[in-house]
Amino acid sequence: MKNKLSVLLALTALAAFSVPARAADISTFAFNSGMNCQGVWRLPDTGQTGCYDPDGTSIGCPAPGAALAQDGTYVPVVTQPLYTVFNVGISSVTLDNVSGLMWITNPKAADAAMGGLYTWTAAVAACEEKIYANYSDWRLPNVRELMSIADYSKDPGPAANPAAFPGTYSSTYWSSTTYMQNPTLAWRVTFLDGEVNVDLKTLKSRVRCVRGGL
Repeated sequence: MKNKLSVLLALTALAAFSVPARAADISTFAFNSGMNCQGVWRLPDTGQTGCYDPDGTSIGCPAPGAALAQDGTYVPVVTQPLYTVFNVGISSVTLDNVSGLMWITNPKAADAAMGGLYTWTAAVAACEEKIYANYSDWRLPNVRELMSIADYSKDPGPAANPAAFPGTYSSTYWSSTTYMQNPTLAWRVTFLDGEVNVDLKTLKSRVRCVRGGL
């Protein structure tokens, strides 16, 4: 299984976020739901209890606060993912009870087109034009939001909770977040193993729409 280190490196790289030009790019730290008393949004914990080197070999966990401390260092975990699936007529939405975000449960089942492949520009438009479960304020999630539903305990993938997000592909999904150092690139999450990286916006990836949180 790909270890948490690659995700930590990606989070470090996320310091290169673009200054948002659209509402969909606003940082998830603007959330009201899921904030602690210091106003910091609680990411659901990955559930990882071990630590690994860059090759994926199990190692002893570094001490808490150490420069190379990993998620497995901090046990017991505090904020586990918790989802509720609601059926709205023939539609189905998944509420993340930690972040307060609402997701389309199964994009493939909801709409054949939404289970397809999109360039980044088309992905943004597909969510913003979506009307589903009587809601019309769907949008493409930013990269932190998309990362928050990755389940790193799933090996092999798809790296997503199968009850909350059935039909998830073990492939890349677009986020709305542009890579600041090169605006022809955007961040995406691979739901084979939860890897976070950037791709050219002209390439095609999958889409999962979200609402709320802003």
